[in-house]
Amino acid sequence: MITRTHTQTLDGAKRALVCSKGPWTHITGLQPRNLDGDIKAQARDVVEQLDALLMEAGLAQSDLFTVTIWLKDMRYFSGLNAVWNSWVDAANPPARTCVSGELYRPDLLLEIVAVAYRKDAA
Repeated sequence: MITRTHTQTLDGAKRALVCSKGPWTHITGLQPRNLDGDIKAQARDVVEQLDALLMEAGLAQSDLFTVTIWLKDMRYFSGLNAVWNSWVDAANPPARTCVSGELYRPDLLLEIVAVAYRKDAA
């Protein structure tokens, strides 16, 4: 059975923010709540949300398996990395991909998708 939490409609699209089955938890479409800030402010907001969702699922940063980050523009890459490197579990970093692409809102600078693996559920 798939467990879905934080179901919502965002800009017309119905989705579950978190889906889990067995040892796997997928957290998708994390966007900054406040779009007024620069890349560092938006990135901090998103990783704080990711921390909260991991904790709610009984997971930790060290359980992250993969993270995919979409940036509006790659010129934000170093600002993102400054926040990322201060946040990520340096001893247990996930596989990470960062790509740029057009995001659906002009003031949205990044979006993050993460997959975590629950070691005790395998």
